[in-house]
Amino acid sequence: MRPFIVTAAVAVVLGAAGCGGGSSSSSSSTSTPAPASTSGGGTSGPVTKVSMHNIQFNPKSVTVQKGATVEWVNDDSVNHDVTKDTGPGPQFSSGSGNLAGGDTYKVTFNTPGTIKYECTVHPGMTGTIVVK
Repeated sequence: MRPFIVTAAVAVVLGAAGCGGGSSSSSSSTSTPAPASTSGGGTSGPVTKVSMHNIQFNPKSVTVQKGATVEWVNDDSVNHDVTKDTGPGPQFSSGSGNLAGGDTYKVTFNTPGTIKYECTVHPGMTGTIVVK
């Protein structure tokens, strides 16, 4: 009976750890919620990456064309989130502090204007997206 208990425990641990995925973490194999799209347009346009590292968004400001997607990647050792503060289009949020190291979050922008966002976990960790 002990082999069954050990096997079941290993299966539970591996399942909780998310094992079985490859090491290409730039895909959407994260436990984050589905990204918001400013008009339901999907992610068919160009993708601009923003790194979260040393409690900063890098680059802090990006300019993209209408229809482009921004992908945030947590390259830090602490959890972060991406939450819209102001600007056109619908509200978006990755969820409070739920982006662990290696996790990604994507939003497609279809409404021109300037969008300000933040990490709600780290005051002062802010960024800007200008949609042309």
